[in-house]
Amino acid sequence: MIYSPHTLQVKVVKPLEKDDYGRPIPGTGGESWVDVCKCRCDDNSTKEFTSDNGSVYRPAYHIVCSGKISVKAGDSIRCMNGEEVRGKGLVYMVKQLNMLNYSEVWV
Repeated sequence: MIYSPHTLQVKVVKPLEKDDYGRPIPGTGGESWVDVCKCRCDDNSTKEFTSDNGSVYRPAYHIVCSGKISVKAGDSIRCMNGEEVRGKGLVYMVKQLNMLNYSEVWV
């Protein structure tokens, strides 16, 4: 992708480790943000999706990444513009195109 000013990050949650008795060990586990790829994050207020049960969903952001990405529906992601958060939320849908080699994510 020629124009990709933002960085896509996914939240990784590491569970607490447990001792021999099944008790959580303090100081283990936690959350961190991991870089996935460069991307373009656009505000989206026009596209609507209708689920199988008839509910309508209008995503707030449309993210385009080059290549195939490992993000799936339900993941918590954010797009960074330098140190500033451009957009964040839960992934609603991911589309990966074969011929054009890019992925689309709706948040």
